Amino acid sequence: MKRILFILVNISLFISGINAQPDSAADFSWGNTFYYNLSAGESVRFNNLEVKLLQVVNHYNRLKVGEDTLWLKVARRSLPEEINGIRIFVADNKKVKSLASDQLIHGLLKKDVLICLSDLNQPLLDRSRFVFPVSFNDGFQWSAEEDTYPFSFYRKEEYQAGTGYDVFPGMGINLDDARGRDKHWLIAVENCRVAWVHTEGNEAAVLLESEQEPGIYYVYSRLYEKNIAVKKGQKVLRGDAIGTAWGDRNWGHAVVSVVKATEEPTPVNWFHNAVNGFPQWFDLYFQQGQNMTRFFTRGRITFGTPAWIDGNRKNTGAYEPYTGRGWILGRWNPADKVEWIIKGNDGQVRLKKVMFEGTPAQSRNPDDYFEYRMNVRNGTYRIRAKVGDFNRPSWQKIEFNGVTTNVKSLDAGDFEWTPERVVKVEDGTMNIRIYVDPENEKVAGLSEIVFQRAF
Repeated sequence: MKRILFILVNISLFISGINAQPDSAADFSWGNTFYYNLSAGESVRFNNLEVKLLQVVNHYNRLKVGEDTLWLKVARRSLPEEINGIRIFVADNKKVKSLASDQLIHGLLKKDVLICLSDLNQPLLDRSRFVFPVSFNDGFQWSAEEDTYPFSFYRKEEYQAGTGYDVFPGMGINLDDARGRDKHWLIAVENCRVAWVHTEGNEAAVLLESEQEPGIYYVYSRLYEKNIAVKKGQKVLRGDAIGTAWGDRNWGHAVVSVVKATEEPTPVNWFHNAVNGFPQWFDLYFQQGQNMTRFFTRGRITFGTPAWIDGNRKNTGAYEPYTGRGWILGRWNPADKVEWIIKGNDGQVRLKKVMFEGTPAQSRNPDDYFEYRMNVRNGTYRIRAKVGDFNRPSWQKIEFNGVTTNVKSLDAGDFEWTPERVVKVEDGTMNIRIYVDPENEKVAGLSEIVFQRAF
C-alpha cells in the first residue's frame, strides 16, 4: 500500500513539473522586480502565470493576468496592482515615450509597453540590501507628492532646463530646508562603486554602479559641490553618505535617477535608459504602504504654486489613494495631469476643453467638466473655492458634492471666492466638479480650496 502511495505521489509531482513552465527571461531586473517589453498580443510567463498585453490606449494598457483582465495606466506615481500572487505595474509605454523631447530617456522601452512584475511574497527591493536614498538622521520626511516623479510631464523653465514641456527622468525630492547645508544627506541606495563625480559651479552629480547588479546605475544630481563625500573609484556601502542637496536658483532639491545601461553613462547622457522605479522608492520609504489611504477633515489646498511655496506639491496630478486627493482623469489625458500657471509666488490650474494645446500631450476632454476628489471623513463640511485666471478671461461653474455655487465670469487677472457651501459627506469622498466652456473659448481657473468639517 505504501509503495502504491509513493508511486502516486511521484506521478503527481511529475505531472506538476510538466505543467509548470519556466518563467520568461526578463529584459532586465532591479532587486526583486523584473521588467519585460511587450507588443500588443504578446505574453510572458511569471510565477507560472501568463501575462498578456491586449491593447494600448494612450497611457492606459489592457492586460490579461492569468484569467483576469485589467486596465493599468503607466505608473508614473502609481502603485502596483496585486493580483494572482504577483505585483504588476506598467513602467512605460509608447505614448508616454512620445511626450519626451529626448526619447533616449525611454531607451529601455523596445516595444509597445514595458511592464514590471514581482512576487507578492517578496518586497520590491530587499530592505537588507537597499535603503531609501535620503538619510532619516535629521528628521527627513517624504510626502511622495512632489510634481517631479518618473516621466512626469513638466514645464522645463521651472527647473532652468529651457522652455516648453518635457518628461522628468527621476525623482525630484524636496530638500528645501537643507539647501547648501550639512543636513538630510543623500546616501548610497546599496553597495556600489563610485563611477564618477561631476561638478559645475555650486552643483555636483555623482554616478554609482550597483555592486550586485552591474549595469544598474544611480544618478544623484542637483547636489551641493562643497558637501560631496565620495570620490571616483571609491566603494561605498549601503547607507554611506554621498552629499547634500543644492537645487536650482529657486528651490532646494536633489534628483535621484535609476538607469540601466550596457556602458557607463556620462554626464552628457546620464538620464538615458531611465528606469521607472517610483513604486520601489515608495515601498522602501513607507514599507507595507501599498494599501495606505489618506483622509482629511480640514485643509487649504493650493494649485499650481511654484516649488518653493509648497514643496513642489502643485496638486495637478491624477488622484492616488495614498495622497488622498487628485484629479479624476482617464484614458483621454496622456499627461495624467491638468495644466497649471505660475505668477510670482501664486499659482492656479487652468482647465479647458482641449488641454496642453500644441504639445505632444494635446488631448480633448470628452466631458464638459473636470473633477477633483478628496478623501474626507464622513460629516458635514463648509467649503469654498477661489477661481479665476492670471492671463485669460475665465468662466467657472462649481459643484461641491452636487451642491452648486453661482457662476463666475471674470476678466483676465481677476480672482473671486465662491460663496461658502455646506455639504454633507456620507461616502468618504468630497468631489469638486468644475464645468468648462464647451466651445473652448474661455478657460476655468482654480487656485485654492478651503474646507472644514463642521460636525
